[in-house]
Amino acid sequence: MIIRRVIFSILLFLSVFLFPWWVMFILAFIGIFIFKNFYEFIGAGIVSYAIYTIPGTKMTPFLFSLIICAVYLSIQILRRYIILYNNDISY
Repeated sequence: MIIRRVIFSILLFLSVFLFPWWVMFILAFIGIFIFKNFYEFIGAGIVSYAIYTIPGTKMTPFLFSLIICAVYLSIQILRRYIILYNNDISY
């Protein structure tokens, strides 16, 4: 079970560097629903912001980090209310 998470985390962080940003975010959202406490979502979001940000934008790294953390927490809360989501399948 832990091996799957490690392999998925490595794949996620490799996707930050090898694939477009939207592929990384799709993998990160899949990881949130597959694994319990998938904190790699926050790390991957911050790393992708550092790589793909355009200089001169109004969003600061601190604000982006807060947004990523808020999205993560809201998904964790909403995940409990999804009818088809079964907590037994989380690794």
